[in-house]
Amino acid sequence: MPVSLPLTFDLSSESEFYTQVSAGIQAAQQANCQFLSLGLPLPTVDPLLLLAGLMQVSGESEHFYLEQAGEIVAACGAVATMTAQGQQRFAELRRFSERILNRVWAIAPAEPRVFCQFSFWDHTGSNRGVLPRWQVIQRFDQVWLTLSCALETSTPHCLWQDWQLVQRALAHILADPPPCPPPLTIALPPLTQQYDQFITSVKHTLQLLEDGELEKLVLAAALTLEQPQGFNWLGTLQNLRRQYTNCYIFSVGQQQQQVFLGASPERLVKIADGVLCADALAGSRPRGQTRQEDQSLRNGLYHSPKERYEHQVIVEFLCQTLQALGMTCEAPTTPRILELSHIQHLQTLIRAQVSRPIHILQVVAALHPTPAVAGYPALRAQHWLHQLESFDRNGYAAPLGWVTPTGEGEFIVGIRSAHLQTNHAHLFAGAGIVKGSHPEREWQEILWKFQTMISALA
Repeated sequence: MPVSLPLTFDLSSESEFYTQVSAGIQAAQQANCQFLSLGLPLPTVDPLLLLAGLMQVSGESEHFYLEQAGEIVAACGAVATMTAQGQQRFAELRRFSERILNRVWAIAPAEPRVFCQFSFWDHTGSNRGVLPRWQVIQRFDQVWLTLSCALETSTPHCLWQDWQLVQRALAHILADPPPCPPPLTIALPPLTQQYDQFITSVKHTLQLLEDGELEKLVLAAALTLEQPQGFNWLGTLQNLRRQYTNCYIFSVGQQQQQVFLGASPERLVKIADGVLCADALAGSRPRGQTRQEDQSLRNGLYHSPKERYEHQVIVEFLCQTLQALGMTCEAPTTPRILELSHIQHLQTLIRAQVSRPIHILQVVAALHPTPAVAGYPALRAQHWLHQLESFDRNGYAAPLGWVTPTGEGEFIVGIRSAHLQTNHAHLFAGAGIVKGSHPEREWQEILWKFQTMISALA
């Protein structure tokens, strides 16, 4: 990706904007680039509200949002897109991201990225890569806009109009920020059918484990909620970010048509500055109503042989897979406890030095699906999930994230999530079944995990 030096000019002057951007377009054409990305500073503003404002004033509904630990990435619109299916979907979207990002002329501090969402199964759902029209990045108190366009169809006038839409969105949200609506009061509908099917599947799985067919299987359950007035996409996202500050808050899709959003505690992989980080997350207990009960549940989780074994399967899989890709892993010998609002988990953070160039989507392809969301051994686990689950997971438990021009980036696992479709919310939750699992306890874990989305729906 060729990069020009930062341009300093008066962003309120249309003529100066035209002059500077015309120079950038000419340089990009001479470099045989296909796209231009322009980086512009923004005042301190909430990227989520700016995203909602941009979608309102531009009419764009396609969006991507990811927030965690001081960094927020919000994007909407599409300059270039690709969809893929089949076993080569990761490789196809890797080639798409490389082809697109290598042909972007970036006027620093632009940070063009390709955003990707995958489905759990390779033969269903949508696997999509997008170079967005607008992208807002916040790192702590600094906010930057990356405005991208296709050179063959764009002019300085088009880019000026896009910049003016940002200004209109900023003025709108600063003058009248949308309120954060309270969560809906939702009573769980009768779950007899889901309960019966899940308990039957767990018992079947326990027999498979006893026969040596599997070491672990992660069974999911699905729940559909209906709201005649529809669900508030923005309000639900605001509630999630307020309730789950130590999770990845995410949203991707088409506003009011089909949105996949949630609060995932699980990062799949991140590569930055030559260092790879991956999370092993498995083993669960609810949170207690009192400090004493909470501590008792925490101790029970930490010292449970069943939970520790389930967790260790994930750690070993991640380390073995990364080692097969040529990396040396560093991982603590014992897990830590990750405390969330309704539930707590065993967590191990794994690091590795990336000694040779490797694209993050190559790593994602090698890791998905991990034993944390499918089971182990992988192929047999996937076979039995096809047999025992009666619904399509779509984006549930699948990777979503972003890719940089250097092939680095970050991907999370889309758990603790829901698909919103007009007046329906389709929720998913899973539980890992190993030897020693009790069907009723696993069903209770499913119900705890459903609460993540139920408590946030607006």
